[in-house]
Amino acid sequence: MPHPAGVQAKYIGGTTKTIAENAEGPIDLTNEKRLTYFPKNSATLEIPWDRVSQLEYGQKVARRWRSAILLSPIAIFHKASKHFVTITFQDQDKVEQAVVLEFDNDDIRMVLASLKARTLQTIVMQDEEAQKKMGGVIEKK
Repeated sequence: MPHPAGVQAKYIGGTTKTIAENAEGPIDLTNEKRLTYFPKNSATLEIPWDRVSQLEYGQKVARRWRSAILLSPIAIFHKASKHFVTITFQDQDKVEQAVVLEFDNDDIRMVLASLKARTLQTIVMQDEEAQKKMGGVIEKK
């Protein structure tokens, strides 16, 4: 499968054990059936669009998943503008999983629009700051 050239993502953490923390790589949001993430030195992650149960955007890691993800204090308190998307989905065994991915400022709007279009899910905004950053276009939590 060819790697997409454009959008890069960083794996911040999640419930999957096959991807190394902070692994970076391209993500393919163009496939009609699935999201595919190609992190360097880790297993490829495929998430069928119809298995996604929730999408959340914020500039912090979602509270619900923070305890499941071990984050370094540097990652949490770094002052640069961060764009985190939490994708909650069911794996092939119908077990709920979640991944938190970080995206570049230049890519986040396109990523959110693609995720919303492919999954038909409303993107949950973490807080007013996230809503303001995205222009209030996507519904708030």
